Amino acid sequence: MVRMHTHHLADAELDQLGRGLGDPALIDRLRAGQLSKRMLHLRLLLDGLPEQSRVHEHFALLVAATRRRPELGSATLAHPHLGTWLAEQLRRLHGGRDGAPAPADVDYLGCVAADAAVRAGLDFELTLTPRDGALVLPGRGMALVDPSAPAVVRHRDGVLRIGTLTVPAEPERDTENWLAVRTLRAESEGLGITLLLDDLDPFRDRHQLGAATRLDEKEVRHWQTALTSAWSMLTRQHRQYAEGIAAGLTTVVPLDAPHSTAGVNVTSLEAFGATAMTRPADGIALGLGLVHEFQHAKLGAVLDVVELYQRDERPRYYAPWRDDPRPLGAVLQGVYAFLAVTDFWRVQRAVLTGGPAQLAEAEFVRWRDRVWRTHDTLVRADRFTAPGRRFLAAMRAVQELWWSEPTSPQAQQLARDAAADHWVGWRLRNRRPDRAAVLRLADLFADGEPCPARWVEVRVEPRAERLLTFSARLDLIRLGLTDPARFAELCREPDPGFSVGDLALVGGDLAAARDAYRAQIAVGEDPLDAWIGLTLACQRDDRYPVRLDSPELCLAVHTELRRRGREADPLELARWLEPVTCDEDGAGERTWGPLVQPRRTPVAATSEAAPDRS
Repeated sequence: MVRMHTHHLADAELDQLGRGLGDPALIDRLRAGQLSKRMLHLRLLLDGLPEQSRVHEHFALLVAATRRRPELGSATLAHPHLGTWLAEQLRRLHGGRDGAPAPADVDYLGCVAADAAVRAGLDFELTLTPRDGALVLPGRGMALVDPSAPAVVRHRDGVLRIGTLTVPAEPERDTENWLAVRTLRAESEGLGITLLLDDLDPFRDRHQLGAATRLDEKEVRHWQTALTSAWSMLTRQHRQYAEGIAAGLTTVVPLDAPHSTAGVNVTSLEAFGATAMTRPADGIALGLGLVHEFQHAKLGAVLDVVELYQRDERPRYYAPWRDDPRPLGAVLQGVYAFLAVTDFWRVQRAVLTGGPAQLAEAEFVRWRDRVWRTHDTLVRADRFTAPGRRFLAAMRAVQELWWSEPTSPQAQQLARDAAADHWVGWRLRNRRPDRAAVLRLADLFADGEPCPARWVEVRVEPRAERLLTFSARLDLIRLGLTDPARFAELCREPDPGFSVGDLALVGGDLAAARDAYRAQIAVGEDPLDAWIGLTLACQRDDRYPVRLDSPELCLAVHTELRRRGREADPLELARWLEPVTCDEDGAGERTWGPLVQPRRTPVAATSEAAPDRS
C-alpha cells in the first residue's frame, strides 16, 4: 500500500496557494497529503472493527493487488468517493451515526479492492452485497444483478464475472446489464484533462443535494461539449487555474438541477479529486464552476496539513454567497473560492463583448467588494495562527491589485443592487428581533399608541432547514444585460416565473414595485421574497420617506399582528417603527450596504502577487 508521511508546506508554497493558485507540483503535494489521510483513516477503521468483519478480507485483497502492481496503491486510494466512504464508516464506528451499517455499505471497500485486483491481473473470488440490484466497481462501472442474493465476483484468466454477468472486455461499453462510467476528455493549448462523469457511485452525493441518476447519451454529449468549450477558455485565459485543475481533479458528479437559471456546485472535503455540479448551461458556466470548486478542494487539503485558524463552529457570520450564517472556517472557504471567482470575471470582462461583457464587469465589481469586506471579517475574528495570517496576507495582496482597475458606473450600480438584494434577504431569513420586544410593539401598534424610542436586540438565529434559495431579481438583472429584448418582452407580458414587483423593481419603476409587493404581502403570496423586494424598493428611492432600515423588525411585528388576525400595511408599520433602533449582536455588519473603495493597506513583501494571474 501507500506509506504515510509527515506533510508540511513551505512559506513560499503557502503564499502561492494563498494567492489562489497552485502549480501541478504543489497540487501533487496536496494530493499526497490526502492519500496519507486516507491511509490513516483506513488503518483506524481496520483497528476499530472486529477480526471477523469482511472489511479485513477486502483489505487483504487490496494489499495483494498493490503488491502485484505497487502503483495501484496510490491510484486506488486517490478514488475520491473512497474518502467519503472512509469518513462515513469512521463516524459510524465512533458514534457519529446511529445503527449498524448496511451490508452494501460495508462491502464498498470490497468493490474498490475487486477493481484494483482486476487491474493487477489477480485471479480472485469475492462475495459482495448488491445495493438495490446493483453492484458498482468504483471508477469502472455498475453491474445489474439479482437484488435478492449476494453477488459473486470472479476474475479468472482475464475474464471478470459478476453473478451471471460477464463484464465486457471493453468495460467502458454499456451492455444490457452493465453500465460503464463515462469519461470526458478535452485538450487545448497543449494541456489535457480527463474526468470521470460519475453517475453511478453510491457515495457520490455526500451533501445529499440530489445526485443525478443515469444520464442519457444526449446529456453526456452536452457535458462533453461544455467541457471542450470550458477547457479551451481556461487554458487560454486562466492558464494557471487550468494547470492546477488538470493535476488534481479527476471526477465530476452530475446533480439534478433545481428550478432556477442558477446552477449548484459543491465539493466535499472528504472527496479530494471530485466535484458535484448541476448541468452547466455552457462552457463559461462549467469553467467557472471548475475554478470555483477546485479552490475548495485545495483549501481543504491545505487545512489537513497546516492549522490556519482556531476552530469556531458557531454559525454566526454573514457570507455574501450564502443564505445562512456560516462558521469561521466556512467563511474562509468562501473567501478563498470567490477570490478565484472574482479573478475569473476580471479576465472575462476583457474577453467577452456586449451584454455578457457588461455582466462580467458587474460580477467583477460585486465580488471584488464582497471578498474584500468578508476578508475583513476574517481578520477581525482574530483567530488565525501565524501560517493563517500569512495565508490571509497572500489573499489580500491579490485583492489590493484589483482596486486599480477602473470600472463603469453602470457596473457599480448593478453590483450594488445585487449585493443589497442578498444582504436584505439574509437579514430577513436569519436575524431575529427580541421576542418580548416584538410582542410589546405589536400590542402598542394594535392599540393605536405611538411607537416608543427604544433599542431592540437582534440576534442571528439560523433556520433549521438547509437554505438553497435563488433570487428572481438577480436572474432578471442578468437577463436585462445578456438578452435585453427578452427582458423587455417580459415587462410587456409578464411570465408566471417572475413577479410583477420584481419586473418593476429591476425595470426601475420603484413606485410600481412597492405597490406590487404590498399587494403580495397583503394576500400572503411568497411573503419573504415580497418583503425583500419591498425593502429594496424603499431603500433605492431617495425621495421616498420610508427607508425600511430594519426590515427584520418590521417583518416580525407584521407577522405577529397577522397571527392575531390584525392586518397592517407594511409601509405604514415601517413608518410607525422608525423611532426604534435595532441593536446588533456583532455578527451583522451595518457596513455591508454601499460599495466603497477601501483604504489602501501596506502589503508584506512575502505576499506579493503578479498583476496578471490568468
